[in-house]
This record gives sequence, structure tokens and C-alpha cells, in this order.
Amino acid sequence: MKKTLAALFGSILILSACSDNPEEPVSEENGTEEEAAEENTEETAGEEEQGRKSDMASADLIDSAVANSEGISSYVAQQSFKTTKPDEESTIRTIMSFGGQNEFKLSVNNNGDIVTHYVVEGDHFMYAGNEVVQTEETMDIEGNDYQTIVAELKNYPEGEVSELDEGYAITINVENSAALGGLIDEETLKQVEAADSINGTIQLYFDGKYKFTGSELKADIVSEGEDIAVHSTVDYTNIDDVEMIEKPLNMSEEQ
Repeated sequence: MKKTLAALFGSILILSACSDNPEEPVSEENGTEEEAAEENTEETAGEEEQGRKSDMASADLIDSAVANSEGISSYVAQQSFKTTKPDEESTIRTIMSFGGQNEFKLSVNNNGDIVTHYVVEGDHFMYAGNEVVQTEETMDIEGNDYQTIVAELKNYPEGEVSELDEGYAITINVENSAALGGLIDEETLKQVEAADSINGTIQLYFDGKYKFTGSELKADIVSEGEDIAVHSTVDYTNIDDVEMIEKPLNMSEEQ
């Protein structure tokens, strides 16, 4: 799975599919966690910072981020993906945790329908109604470690670097599907190419030590004559600081 634009465009389609069962009960654990994610992503989305233009090349900034990511696997990523149409609005929020023991947790809030997935020792579990259910459906977590995610930034087109109060941002203009060719999977690219037009920006964020901390997508899309506004953010925290993911106490009984 390609990141982070896959997280912004491509993987959101997969995440939506994970939570398409409206009858699944919402656990107390999931509700609390997702409410926190909602507050965080909405706050982040409203804090866009105007930076000062930098002489640094975006390729050099990304090279530094790649070097700083060497050997790092764990993180927590919080994502918000909002689409607005003339008569419809949809918001999907996720919290994704990748642990140092190659464990994976994904909580998805699809317009209020919440489901949490765990991948532990290669097995896929779902948590709902204070019960853990092991499922035969597989979730491939390969390529979701932090080092691999940052390495994928090399596929991005050249952008303009700005200096922020606490780091740097790369702004990439998206005026057609050509800018996305190396960033998203073939199926998603076909859907983007089918649109009448696309216009927007991608911003990649880094801290003062050139560590990659997140991304933001804003785009206006016209598809089959319909206007669609897209706004998505991904924020990486707890980088290299998640030894093990939190799991329900009764999960061990299922293993």
C-alpha cells in the first residue's frame, strides 16, 4: 500500500470497505478513541500555517527525512478524509498504530460506524461489542512501517519548500492526474483519470530535524459534471515510540 497519498486517496477506499457493516456495534473502547481522533484531526485541519519560502530543494528535504527514518518502524497515524458534494458530505476518520513488534491496529470511523482491526503475529482480529473475533480475511501490513512510508516520498513531484515556525512544508500543485501517476495504485489512478478535472495541493510536513510528520490534501474535483471537494490530513505521532499496540484483554484467549 503506497503512502501517504495512498492514505489520502487510495487506501481510503480500502478503509471504507472495512467499515461497511452498519449493524456492527460500537464498543466503548472504539468510541472513546475515535472521538479523540475526531477532535485531533479537526483541530489540525484548522491550523494551516503560512510559511516563508525556503531556498532548500524539496528533493534534499525528502532525502534528509529518508535518512532520519532509517530503522524506524513504529508510529501512530491519525487521518481525516472529508468529501463534500452539493447535497452530501462524508467524513472518514482513522487511527492507525504500527508497533515495534510488527503489530498493527486500525480503527475506522466511517460517518459514525466504527470498527477496529488488529493484526498480531499474522492473524487478523476484529473488536466489537467487547468481544474479539478472529477473521479469515487477511490484512497485508507489509510496507506500513514508518521507514517504508517515508521512502515513498521520493515518488512525489518537485514542490516548493516553505519554512514554518516548527519545521518545513513542501507544497505540490495538482492540476491533473499526471502529478499522481507515481503515487497511487493503478485502480485508483484510473478513477482519478476518469474525472473531468482536478485541481488542488498536496502538502508534506516535516519537523525542524527533517522528520516527516504528516501530509494534507485539498482538491476540487469535477466528475461526471458533479463538483466534489476533498480535504484530507494525516498526522504521524509517537514515531519510534510504540513498542506494542494496545489490545483488548480477551484477545489472548482467541490466539
